[in-house]
Amino acid sequence: MVAQLGLKLIADIPAQRLDALSRDMARDLTRGGLVRAKPVEAPTGPGERGVAAKIGELLLDAIGGAGLKTAAEIGKGLTEVLKAYLVREKSLKIELVLPDGTRLSLDAKNIKPETIEAAINALRKAG
Repeated sequence: MVAQLGLKLIADIPAQRLDALSRDMARDLTRGGLVRAKPVEAPTGPGERGVAAKIGELLLDAIGGAGLKTAAEIGKGLTEVLKAYLVREKSLKIELVLPDGTRLSLDAKNIKPETIEAAINALRKAG
């Protein structure tokens, strides 16, 4: 079983911009090869077919057996990507939802490597 980390983007921007931002973030997080990021799917409304992505919500899967070195690499890569997005979009807040339901809120003022490391360690323990 692979533990998942939820990630929700919250910003005072149009829904289309938030959707594009979350899809870009999923691509950037996946690019490093240590994490798989994908939009959270939700059922469509009555009369619609398929599934739709929830705007601004992603699921992150750690890839492989996250040993200490890999967990540190995941934490570093995740921190770098999140920082870049928080700098790019000043109104952005990122909420991390750990497998046990614990929520961590990040913004440009409080993003710290220790916060990301705690999330990665919780993810590793759950997986």
